[in-house]
Amino acid sequence: MKEQIEKELQSYYDKGDAAELAPPQISFEKGATHILFATNPITSAMLVDFLLVVKKYITHIRVHSFDSGYYAFQALNRNIFKTENILDNFKIEFFVLSTSSRVEMTKKGNLTQEEINLVIELFQHARSATRNDPAHRLRMLGASIVEPDKDLNWDYIAGYDEVKRKIRESVILPLKNPGMYDSIARMTRKVFESNRPRAILFDGAPGVGKTTAARIIAGESDLPLIYVPVESIMSKWYGQSSQNLSQVFDACEDMGGAIIFLDEIDSLAGSRDQNMFEATRQVLSVLLRRLDGIDSAASTITIGATNRKDDLDHALISRFDQTILFPLPNAAERASIFGNYAKHLEEAECSHLGERSEGLSGRTIKDICEFTERRWARKILIKKTEPSPPPFDFYRQSLRIWKETK
Repeated sequence: MKEQIEKELQSYYDKGDAAELAPPQISFEKGATHILFATNPITSAMLVDFLLVVKKYITHIRVHSFDSGYYAFQALNRNIFKTENILDNFKIEFFVLSTSSRVEMTKKGNLTQEEINLVIELFQHARSATRNDPAHRLRMLGASIVEPDKDLNWDYIAGYDEVKRKIRESVILPLKNPGMYDSIARMTRKVFESNRPRAILFDGAPGVGKTTAARIIAGESDLPLIYVPVESIMSKWYGQSSQNLSQVFDACEDMGGAIIFLDEIDSLAGSRDQNMFEATRQVLSVLLRRLDGIDSAASTITIGATNRKDDLDHALISRFDQTILFPLPNAAERASIFGNYAKHLEEAECSHLGERSEGLSGRTIKDICEFTERRWARKILIKKTEPSPPPFDFYRQSLRIWKETK
């Protein structure tokens, strides 16, 4: 238990979010677990936050003390009408002093996993000076906030005219003109509900531009893009993964709107037709509720990306307002991509490379062009000549080398 708490909080300290304050003191004496940590002076608002955290993990609690400066709460027995040995249950005390405060938790025996999660989250709430800042909460959860980049536009993605059209019509127009869509919904529905998309699924092979498209959408709609890696959500501790994902949605709503980008969503929530771990089932349940349910996000749009749509749960697929397919580029599109990364080549030369690169994604073409530039730079350095762009033959050789090594 002690090792788990310290390990979970180590990353918190590595990010500098705990400042100079000491970690919790954890001891086991006379058959009882005792945890203590100091905190900044606890305000009334902070105390309410703490109680919400406690209630999140312990369903039934009693007020042991609610005196000014000392607040104590204790978990009830599983059968709330029985009081035997109730004083041995998990107990949490808040000591509110004028200059400093502390939190103490005790229990006879070891803590349960839920109680361990409570200790970790309570410490994070108590120590974070910016705990109410949604951007800070997202970073704590391992998400990256990608601010809109006005310099990134659709010209960066060669071809894909039909994909761009669908994205503009189904995503960007509703985001930029919410009033128009709401007005139409009020004129057509007996009970008003938004007709704007809450979730879009990008389906396509790796390297076809799904992530780049999400960044462009964020730039055109002036919304922050919240990139959520799968590894930041998943946890080996029971119940933590679904809580992490739920907190990501909560933080985005508190930001007043954002675009959540869930890459490799098939790894996050697969199909229930297959053998599924309970933790994955809980994550899927959170997604279903947040995308289109009682707890659905009101001002946040979710973009899921996958190259294995068939592995997704059917109920989850139905929650997406639209699926946009990103196919591998055709010969003309591949030629345009070569032209983006080798602007000095003639159109006929780009066409030649495009015809001989069948089955390659835009990312792979970019990798080949970068490989060509490195080979050419090495030759220039060896011969000690002036810098110049690689000739067409070098690109053709690099393409051949790539095919031979794959």
